[in-house]
Amino acid sequence: MAKKEEQSEPQSLPSPRLLPWHSGAIAQLRQAWTANRLPHAILVQGAEGLGSESFAAWLAAAVLCEKSVDGALDVCGSCASCALIKAGSHPDLHWVAPEEEKTQLSVDQVRAACEKLSKTSFRQGYKVAIIEPAHQMTPGAANSVLKTLEEPSKGSLLVLLTSRPSGLLPTVRSRCQKLTITRPSTAEAMAWLQQESGKSVSPALLEFSGGAPLKALAYADGRFDALNEHMQKSLRALLAGDADVTQVAAEWEKDALIDRLVWLDLWLTSLARTAIAGTDDRVTFPGGPAHLPSPSRPLNISALYSMVDRTRALKAQLARTALQRELAMESWLIALLEALAPSRRPAARAS
Repeated sequence: MAKKEEQSEPQSLPSPRLLPWHSGAIAQLRQAWTANRLPHAILVQGAEGLGSESFAAWLAAAVLCEKSVDGALDVCGSCASCALIKAGSHPDLHWVAPEEEKTQLSVDQVRAACEKLSKTSFRQGYKVAIIEPAHQMTPGAANSVLKTLEEPSKGSLLVLLTSRPSGLLPTVRSRCQKLTITRPSTAEAMAWLQQESGKSVSPALLEFSGGAPLKALAYADGRFDALNEHMQKSLRALLAGDADVTQVAAEWEKDALIDRLVWLDLWLTSLARTAIAGTDDRVTFPGGPAHLPSPSRPLNISALYSMVDRTRALKAQLARTALQRELAMESWLIALLEALAPSRRPAARAS
């Protein structure tokens, strides 16, 4: 009896969705499509929280849509190709993302997608492979991509998504057409957030989210308010001597440590800037009301900016390596208290 051919499970893919700040990138693509000059490789670069994944899903759906063949680049939503994409089973669409509990894209994953691009299309149209996040490819995976970029097959489109273009090989970047998803203006982002959330949103939330509306929307359910309140409470207790670094580090390490470091980055930057301007009568979070008594004066501005650098370095380390998180935060808090200590003035000379 012949062995039954195994069928792959439908892929769970992001839903194709265009957002207002995608319009510039879409215009570029449509112009290239109309001129029959769509490149074989596109590097989509943009900060996290700008919807690069949904943008790439739209691009794949539009390129594969049967009504785009002789018309404008778009997604009709009703043809057989669009139905297959909606079901997650289009044979000419391959989406590569890190496997569960892994952060890197393996050479086997990427090589398999590149091999599919080199074969004949199942539906006599384009073949599309999307790799995200591209900066997390292993060296072997990046070399597989490079080979595909050097020898592209007809009717293939390779899309690389990244929020860190510098993390890609220069030879990979140079062989792709770059398409940048830009942040919307503050006014545009705030208007979109209010429409999507159905309520007024604090500018502090958008700043905390790095100007990325989708990230801000995810925290608009009360998570940011809770984080903001807890950070204020912790720092107030620490600066007043009602809590020690061990206690605070243990609390922060348990939950949302990366978010706390983002908050601290903005807080320290704001404190340093207001100290330079001479308006630092109270310590305040950007975009929010004053909330903490100001530390002793005068502030050491150089030490504050050193703490900003240290905060960013720690955030990057936590994302890449397995640190002793609680010990790392204890060390950071000790450095913070030293940075906020009064600057020593030179002793007066005896006459």
